Amino acid sequence: MFLLIAHFDVETGADADRALADGAGPVRLLAEQPDTRWLRWGRSTEDAGRLVLIAEFDTAAGYRRAQSPLPVRAVLIPWLSGAQVHSSGAFEVLAAADGDRFWEPDITVPDPSR
Repeated sequence: MFLLIAHFDVETGADADRALADGAGPVRLLAEQPDTRWLRWGRSTEDAGRLVLIAEFDTAAGYRRAQSPLPVRAVLIPWLSGAQVHSSGAFEVLAAADGDRFWEPDITVPDPSR
């Protein structure tokens, strides 16, 4: 499993509600892709200017396929370029839990630094 995690900070003085609305289109496009397992678009309860997108995909290939249709790329990629660089990216899931079920998926990227 792979996660896309993108953190967004609304610049001081900018309209946080506008930033949230600006994300609606890209988020919906990604959510509609068959390879997107689930998606969450959230706002901090402590600071309306802190937003996060989390989406799950079964495989790295599914992560790439979800972003590959031209209409998605044209909207999603420019929008994602506004995410924080140091805390955003694609992550392989090392352990997961759903209710009382816990598991450790097979690792497909054993050496992420290469």
